[in-house]
Amino acid sequence: MTVEQTELIDSVSLDQAGAVCTLAIIDDLVWDDLHLQLLQTKLNTCLRYIESGEIFVAYPALQELVEQGLDFAIELRCIYAPGSHANLFLESAGNIIRDAGYILRVGPLGSDYADEAL
Repeated sequence: MTVEQTELIDSVSLDQAGAVCTLAIIDDLVWDDLHLQLLQTKLNTCLRYIESGEIFVAYPALQELVEQGLDFAIELRCIYAPGSHANLFLESAGNIIRDAGYILRVGPLGSDYADEAL
């Protein structure tokens, strides 16, 4: 799955030791305006998945963990490094997600970002 599949959750993982449930977005697109629109929709899908309680239908054990302090994070794993325009978008999105009570993390899909020139 990728950022282009805006209505799907790419992956869900649980770190019980760190008390964090992470919804990951796999982002394989070069940064442009369409990419940002797709990403906004995908981020909204992740928020809706948590806030609607749909995540608890798919993973019922999470409900008890939330009551014990489990946090939710949305993790954006990108092939290409975000540019200045994308970083402004991500900063704004991060503020909105933080205000909703969650965490946004952004980083490379692998050990580092790919070179767009290749």
